[in-house]
Amino acid sequence: MIDAIFFDLGKVIVDFDYFVGASALLKITPLSISEIVEILSDAALINEFETGSLSVMEYYHRASERLRIRVPLEAFQELWGSMFLPNPLVSEALLIALKKKHRLFLLSNTNEIHFRYVAERYPLLRHIEERILSFQVGCMKPDRKIFELAIRRAGVLPQEILFTDDRLDNIEAARACGIKAIQFSSEAQLIKDLQKLGISSD
Repeated sequence: MIDAIFFDLGKVIVDFDYFVGASALLKITPLSISEIVEILSDAALINEFETGSLSVMEYYHRASERLRIRVPLEAFQELWGSMFLPNPLVSEALLIALKKKHRLFLLSNTNEIHFRYVAERYPLLRHIEERILSFQVGCMKPDRKIFELAIRRAGVLPQEILFTDDRLDNIEAARACGIKAIQFSSEAQLIKDLQKLGISSD
C-alpha cells in the first residue's frame, strides 16, 4: 500500500522553458539567445547553486557577470524566473484527490530563486505538505543520499512510497532504493499508472 507520494517539481508539476527566460534576458544583454541558454543551463553552475554551495547573492553576481548584465537582484530573479510557464502540468484537482488518502511531498532539484518564484505563483503547491529541496539538503537527484533522506522523512518502508519524475535516471535511482517510481510524461499518463497501482485520482 502506498502511503506517501513524492513529486518532482520542474517538468512534472510546473513546466519551464530556458528559451523563454533567455528571451527575457536578451533585451538587456549583448549575448545571443543560444549563449544565454548555455549559461542558464550550465550544469556545473546549476549544481553548485542547487546544492546550496552558492548563495543567492553569489549566484546572482556570477551569472550577471557571465551574462554581461547589470540589473538589481529583484529584476534578475523576475527575468530568470520567467522561464516557468503559467499552466501547471498537473491539476489542482488531482492533488486534492490524492491528498485524501496519501501524504504528498516534493522531491526537487531546485534553487532558492526558482523555488521562491514558483511558490509565489502556483497556488496548487499548498496541497503538498512537505518539501525536500536540493538547495536545502545539500544533495541532488539521482544521488542515493536524497532518496534515503526522502525515505526517512516519509517514515515508512521504501515500497510504501511512490515517486514520479520526468527523468529516467532519477526514476532508476529511486527504484534502486526500493521506491516505486513512475516516469512522468503527462497527467493523463500519470493517472493511468496510478490506477494500475490501485491509487484513485477521484
